[in-house]
Amino acid sequence: MVLKLPPLEFTEALTDSPEFREKLRQHENELENTSNAIKTLIKKLNEVMVANKTLSKASRSVAETLKSFKFFVVGSKQTDEERDIESSLSYMGEVLHRIEEARDALSASSETYLKKLDEFRKTTIGKAKNKKKEFDKTTQRYCAMIENNMKIPTKRSDLFQEADANLQIQTKKFREETLDYVFLLQQVQERKKFDFVETLLALMLNFLSFYHAGQEIYKEFDYFIRFLHHRVLKCRENFDCFQREGEELKWKMLMRPEDHLLRNQEYNREGYLFLIERNKLIGTTALTKYYCQYRKDIGLLRMINFTQTSTKQLSPYDVFVRHCVVHPADEKLDKRFMFDIHAIEKGASSDKMIVFTFQSMNEEDLEGWVSVMEGQINVSRPQISSKSEMQNELDEAGIDFVKKCIHVVEKRGLHEQGLYRIVGMQSKVNSVVATHFDAHKTLAQKLSTPIDEDLEFKTVCSALKLYLRTLKEPVFTFKLHNRFIEAAMVDDKAERIRTLHSLLKELPKANYDLLHILMIHLNNVSKHNDKNLMTPVNLGVCFGPSLLRPEVETVSSIYDIKFRNAIVELIIIHCEKMFKAKLEQQDIDEMVGTNENGEHAVVNLSNSLSSLASITRRAPTTDENSESAGDSRRRGLCNPDYNSNLTNKNLYTPAVEDITRKDSSSSSSLESLSNTSSAGVHSAQSSNLFSSQARSSSSVLYPRQMSAENPSRLSMTNSLSSSKFEPISSTSSSLRTTPIPQTTNMSTRISNRGVTLYQCIADNDSELSFNANEIVTQVRPSKEPGWVTGTINGKTGLIPENYINFHSGV
Repeated sequence: MVLKLPPLEFTEALTDSPEFREKLRQHENELENTSNAIKTLIKKLNEVMVANKTLSKASRSVAETLKSFKFFVVGSKQTDEERDIESSLSYMGEVLHRIEEARDALSASSETYLKKLDEFRKTTIGKAKNKKKEFDKTTQRYCAMIENNMKIPTKRSDLFQEADANLQIQTKKFREETLDYVFLLQQVQERKKFDFVETLLALMLNFLSFYHAGQEIYKEFDYFIRFLHHRVLKCRENFDCFQREGEELKWKMLMRPEDHLLRNQEYNREGYLFLIERNKLIGTTALTKYYCQYRKDIGLLRMINFTQTSTKQLSPYDVFVRHCVVHPADEKLDKRFMFDIHAIEKGASSDKMIVFTFQSMNEEDLEGWVSVMEGQINVSRPQISSKSEMQNELDEAGIDFVKKCIHVVEKRGLHEQGLYRIVGMQSKVNSVVATHFDAHKTLAQKLSTPIDEDLEFKTVCSALKLYLRTLKEPVFTFKLHNRFIEAAMVDDKAERIRTLHSLLKELPKANYDLLHILMIHLNNVSKHNDKNLMTPVNLGVCFGPSLLRPEVETVSSIYDIKFRNAIVELIIIHCEKMFKAKLEQQDIDEMVGTNENGEHAVVNLSNSLSSLASITRRAPTTDENSESAGDSRRRGLCNPDYNSNLTNKNLYTPAVEDITRKDSSSSSSLESLSNTSSAGVHSAQSSNLFSSQARSSSSVLYPRQMSAENPSRLSMTNSLSSSKFEPISSTSSSLRTTPIPQTTNMSTRISNRGVTLYQCIADNDSELSFNANEIVTQVRPSKEPGWVTGTINGKTGLIPENYINFHSGV
């Protein structure tokens, strides 16, 4: 509805008719409403300014917290990614400070415009209100004079002339006041259209300038978003590798703890023992708990009086053990698992022999302590047979096997998605390796054993990795392992490259040759990462733990996985130069100046805050090579490092990630880094999505790539239409987040229904044979690792877990 006011005609003002007075009241009421509305508007804007100051204070507090936040890295050194991530928080704080500086400018100028609005209300509209008061008084005087003139009797003719003159003067003055007032009212109504609105426009432009400043800061920050996203995803890949290795080490520790305890440590045995002390006077005994450490070479037993619930640190008590026997049967001391040691107190005379009676926690512990002290054990327990592990030699047959596997891979599947990440059925993989390295075969027979080219592609890839993982000594050797790790920890990249190059030349010839063959192949694989999804980073994660294994597996060595992966990644990228006989300075400079994809970097990234700040201030260039939606989607699926250092790309794509990540709570922290990022789900397993919009009005969301390093369910894009990824459009201002389901155990990780992904032929009666795209029902966990029990076409049996696409509502 259009709100209209009737014009105030001067002719009507001269006649001062009732219609004119009604129109005049409408104008006056509207002006009063306008004044009140402006007053309310100023009040609300002042509230916005107060809230703005409060927000600014809180944001500055967040910025200071970010700048003071510190990461404590487990281990002695940080990787390049960890250093950049640590510096990134300080840089984020600086970005927030810059935004708040722009907000301060907004607040200062906005207060000026608010004063102008208030001035318009008080001056322009207030002038009309004051004029109304004068007009009302003039009207009263004029009306009173007319009434008085009407009361003059005719006999007072002496008053007529003066009264008529006064009336004429008053009428002229009243008409002048009326016309001025009418004209002023209409002036104010017109001035609202520019004076008031112009001030509001300036205020709005002030707000928009602030948001524009934020957009400019975002444009500078956009490169850093993509750069940091790449670093975070690389750290997550290292974490996945750490988690897998840690789970395996935990399993080994639980199965055979005696094989891992005290290996390469100072003491031959450690543990808690209870010292039995007798009081001969009152005939009682007391148990005192000690943590004991024994060195067999010098017979030193260190006893520390300590309990786990105590926080006291007590001094150790040292004795030298001379003899140890199982405690004989004693009616007065009827306890199990007791043994005696005859020892000399440290620093005392050899004549002062002391007998200590200890009680261990169980029979196995008793036998361990007595055996290590070279005592006699009356009862021998049968040895528990440990699971025999496959061990292979790095010889001519092994190199030949690697070459055969590489030949099959390069002939059939360089474009295969998830190459070396998707694992084959463990029994088939073991069979392939065992067949080639059968101990009963001669070298000639091993060399003549072919690789069946009809084998599933992932079986060949897994067999190659299994061979490398089961070598008695890893390719990089135990002897050089620590030196390689130390080289990877060198901060200066040029020095790091020189050290690694010299260490490679120290490898035995067979190891060097095998590594050279493998790295050339992996470099070739990485060149097809737009199709196979395997970048040097991902290949480093796949092969790092196998090629660089420590002699003794510990948690500390697992933390070094990130450096192992970085070594393999660097060699894959620069394999041609790293295997040169001599490394020239020009070669080193070229290697330092390239990024993780082997592409020439736009800038040399540094871990310093100032360098990160300077990086983000680089203006983006125009994307000259526009890609189709299919091309960009394919790149988004396959290449996490795709031009991560080129600022002329609008898309930063996520890294390959395991769809069955055990700790899904570590989902990408970058999903909420900016208001132009989005998250969603577009697969049967609710894969996490991430998209970072550079400066376009919309963005395309890409599903994370799938990892199958563990035997887990996979959603293959070429198997089921439901698992094909499609782009999802979203506006730049939207933020959609989808929670990632927690996967704590197999029963919660799998659905009770699914669809088979591949054909499978059963090896025995307990397994099921099936074709692709068959429905599996009544799926439930089995006792066999990597297998589930399910029903297909009325038959129930074992099914490989990674052969099923699990989802509900099939």
